[in-house]
Amino acid sequence: MFTFYRNGIVGKKLLSLHRLYSTQTCNYGICLDIDGVLIKGRKALPQAKKALSFLSGENVLQKKIPFLLLSNGGGMTEAKKAADLTRTIDFPISPQQLVLSHTPMQSLVSKYQESMVLVVGGTGDLCAEVAKSYGFKRVVIPEDVLRWEPSIWPLAPIMKEIAEAPRYDFSKEAIQVVMVLHDSYNCQYRWGRDIQIMLDVLQSKNGYIGTLTPETEEILHQIPLYFSNPDFIWSNEFPIPRFGQGAFRIAFESIYSEATGRKLKYELFGKPETSTYRYAERLLADQTYEIYKRRILPKHVYAVGDNPAADIAGANAHNWNSILVRTGVFEGKDNDAQFPADHVAQDVFEAVEYMFHQEEGR
Repeated sequence: MFTFYRNGIVGKKLLSLHRLYSTQTCNYGICLDIDGVLIKGRKALPQAKKALSFLSGENVLQKKIPFLLLSNGGGMTEAKKAADLTRTIDFPISPQQLVLSHTPMQSLVSKYQESMVLVVGGTGDLCAEVAKSYGFKRVVIPEDVLRWEPSIWPLAPIMKEIAEAPRYDFSKEAIQVVMVLHDSYNCQYRWGRDIQIMLDVLQSKNGYIGTLTPETEEILHQIPLYFSNPDFIWSNEFPIPRFGQGAFRIAFESIYSEATGRKLKYELFGKPETSTYRYAERLLADQTYEIYKRRILPKHVYAVGDNPAADIAGANAHNWNSILVRTGVFEGKDNDAQFPADHVAQDVFEAVEYMFHQEEGR
């Protein structure tokens, strides 16, 4: 009987009423990846601004659709990243619309707010700024360790910022947790340097660098270690994908295992980890309240990405509607074989149109 009504005149009227009602609120939302979806390298992709304008109400229903930029990128505060994207895409992005790979790590503040945290990755002290903006009070970076004892990594010349007087004595002040917030880069020796320092911390007795934990104790206790961004590869202007932050983690795992004979213990943040998707759903609910004054979790969430192993795998595991685009890591003609998406689109605007048609019939 229900099928008859849907196919008949009454069914069409009911569907029209549903669509009329749906223009008054929005019970769905969308999360867009950044690299390979909205930008490539330092340039905006052609359909990026058009897609964001559509979501902001420039559509046939003049309907604002809650959206987030959900990225495994990072390395700076959400405020700085939002300003950078606003310039690149020529479209206003607020920090509240961003979930970077390390954004959900704010949940760790209650546990480690007063602990000495070694923050690894990024350019200069930008990642230290990120950690401090989240509420971590005692933040150090690898350069601080080198200022204290340059011989810990003797394979590179002493840089000006490292030649400054040390601020900490790590033989007396213990590092209690290690957080890798971004790619280990900025000069040719950073991977090796950061791996060495992280290994020294994790092998130390109670976090005092220069000591070694007896084997029997190390089995029971390892300094807590957290990584953001599991991506092994990512897409930029180069025609072949480049190593991502996940490659650094894999390298460190291998060296740790070789040095200790043990399996590395750590926790991951970023796509496709569940904590990231739960965090994003809460932010979408906040956006729905800002737009419609109703605090509800979206009934349907769509995720647009270019990396099947991160974007699509995570969305599928969290029961989101996944859309794979061909403007980044994935360039295949058909769906990805290992991590198939619910839908494949040519670009981000086509993906947004597909979602709108699914939800509004337009």
